Amino acid sequence: MTDDVDIRTALRALPRIDRFPSVDELTAELDALAGGYPDLVTLRRIGTSRLGEPIRMASIGSGDRDALVFGGPHPNEPVGFASVRELGRLLCADDALRTGLGYRWHLIPCIDPDGARLNESWYAHPGDRGACARGFYRPAGNEQVEWTFAHREEPGWFDGVLPETAALAHAIDLVRPALQSSLHNGEYGGVFHYLRTDNPDLPGRLAEVAAWFGLPPHNAVWELPESGVLAPGVLRLPTVQELARPGLPATFGASSADYASRYGTTSLVSEVPYWEDARAADTSPCGRAFGEVLPVHLALLREAVDVLDAVGETARPDLRLDTPFRRSAADTVDQARELCDGWAHVLRDEEASRRPATVAEECSFEVLPHVVRLRLAGTVLRLFRAEIGAGNTRAGVRQGVAAVERLFTTWLAEADEAMPGEPIDPRRLVATQLAATLTAAATLR
Repeated sequence: MTDDVDIRTALRALPRIDRFPSVDELTAELDALAGGYPDLVTLRRIGTSRLGEPIRMASIGSGDRDALVFGGPHPNEPVGFASVRELGRLLCADDALRTGLGYRWHLIPCIDPDGARLNESWYAHPGDRGACARGFYRPAGNEQVEWTFAHREEPGWFDGVLPETAALAHAIDLVRPALQSSLHNGEYGGVFHYLRTDNPDLPGRLAEVAAWFGLPPHNAVWELPESGVLAPGVLRLPTVQELARPGLPATFGASSADYASRYGTTSLVSEVPYWEDARAADTSPCGRAFGEVLPVHLALLREAVDVLDAVGETARPDLRLDTPFRRSAADTVDQARELCDGWAHVLRDEEASRRPATVAEECSFEVLPHVVRLRLAGTVLRLFRAEIGAGNTRAGVRQGVAAVERLFTTWLAEADEAMPGEPIDPRRLVATQLAATLTAAATLR
């Protein structure tokens, strides 16, 4: 119960969910929602993808505040597709929830349909690690909707705004949301949220949400060294100014939260995993210092990246296509190295290096190289198979496929051993994202 709105009871109406919806299914379901509730739902086109796909937004209700919720800012993170779909259904069917919260809701089921279509092969198999990795596609940094808003100052000047990003900016300008919920998902461990807000009560309330559905919070900072802990499983979302790298060309821009900040918006980024591991919540000491835990796992990550980069370099003379997979692979190599460099910089601080590491931190950094190298290997395989599919069967391409297939098989087995967590029912993931979004809305009233 959040004040007079019983969010947990409302979420019991969620149906069974065993897969993530495709772009075509989302489009059809949005039309069905508008057709079923013509007095509540208004559809509006807000933009067009790079490949010509219309991007639409549904507006629901007539509250005196506005909330914007969007799925797929990273198209390899499809939990949000189902979450937006179910939120639309719930708001239309549950008058008490909709009117009790007092918001007008604006829902974008999929902000990057082109990228989503390149991941659809595994949406029906959310608990299959091999299928997820083989069908994996995450755009390069300068092709990600979430991180390509204009940042017209140094350091980090960026003006390569994508059509999809322009569509999202248009929606933000139209709505001027009090709350913006960007639906992401991680891969392994626990639930965590990035948050940009002035509300002192919201971090604590968000920290309670994972437990509603029996999921652990992820109590470690591992992805962005610049973030800080606001509450268990709730991290401060850094600004583009904090993330920009002086003296280096920008490979990403501002985030949707940076853009929406001009309207005083509270921005929530919900990250839910496919597999849960109770260690992610454990803040007790693991028995080793932070400076002992990180180097071995970062070294494993660097080694994997270097091996795959070398395979790509060997095959480069025989490559002919500029595919999304090729750009993604190159960017992943760069981002992984920058992540390692960032944590190496943190460890130069003697106090940070010597402090006791927690079990959650040990788990996070142990898992990191396994996640990244499987993602990268899967992307490189798609790079090579795209070449073969276009008729390029040169020796370097064939040899590259064989080399990466061997690595993939070995790394998948090692990942299964290092990451024994149980797959999570997609319904619980959707419920968690919706609980976080609705809790934020109720808290901000």
